[in-house]
Amino acid sequence: MTVVRYLHELAFIFFVGGQLLLVVAVTPAIRRHGSEAAMREAARRFGMGSALALLVLIATGVAMASHFDAWGRPALHAKLGLLVVVLALLGVHIVRPRTRGISLAMLAASLAVVWFGVQLAHGS
Repeated sequence: MTVVRYLHELAFIFFVGGQLLLVVAVTPAIRRHGSEAAMREAARRFGMGSALALLVLIATGVAMASHFDAWGRPALHAKLGLLVVVLALLGVHIVRPRTRGISLAMLAASLAVVWFGVQLAHGS
């Protein structure tokens, strides 16, 4: 189970950390000094990595929830509900990539998912 948890944490670090980096540094810098092509390339590369990270998160999350018998825990229900919100926002963001509010909402929801993950890890 240690390998599964490691992969889960690595995937959420990429997904959520990448969002933070994009919102705080990359997107503002490219918008100010870069080109439209640079923005599309950064988004495309992060999107591919994010898709893989989400697949890993879902697979390892299912494995851990089953292993730790956590399916009935309210924190897991909240985390899964927020994951649905993140996925819906991601879908909107793919269709409307220039909507900063969607990006910020997705980041906020992703951070809340991490919060509930911490609660699950500590038995709360």
